[in-house]
Amino acid sequence: MKITSYALVALLMLSCSVSKQTSSLNLFQGESAGCGNFIVYKLSTDGIQYISVSVNANEIEFEDSYAQVDAQDIEVRWKKFSGDISASICNDVIVDRPELLINQVAKTGSITITVIDSEQEKKENDQPYKVTVVLKNIVFENLTVDYLQLENVVVGWLPG
Repeated sequence: MKITSYALVALLMLSCSVSKQTSSLNLFQGESAGCGNFIVYKLSTDGIQYISVSVNANEIEFEDSYAQVDAQDIEVRWKKFSGDISASICNDVIVDRPELLINQVAKTGSITITVIDSEQEKKENDQPYKVTVVLKNIVFENLTVDYLQLENVVVGWLPG
């Protein structure tokens, strides 16, 4: 009887715990998108979740088109929805937006932002330009992203 009680308690404890996922590029291999000043998105392959990095590019100190920032100093989010969200990314017309299931802000991690060399003049002239954003060891409450790269994403423009 005691063994059965202990087994039941252990089973209940396991069923109530929230697991923490670890992800690398495998989960977030969908489309990359960007807009504004600036927000970049990396979608999951099924389009129901994304990692976003939101930055005021005027407040980041770039050295030779390069900036290194901590996740705590900018907004890095993981959002998961009940259905495909890809049509709503950088779009001011939202059609049948699926229900938001997860919305977590990164606790720690490192982000590298590089303005593509040939695009630097466009950035300085407030025109759309391309960036590459690399995330390393990004830790959310229920997800850790070891490495994620968003290459040649156009930012510096507004939807609409």
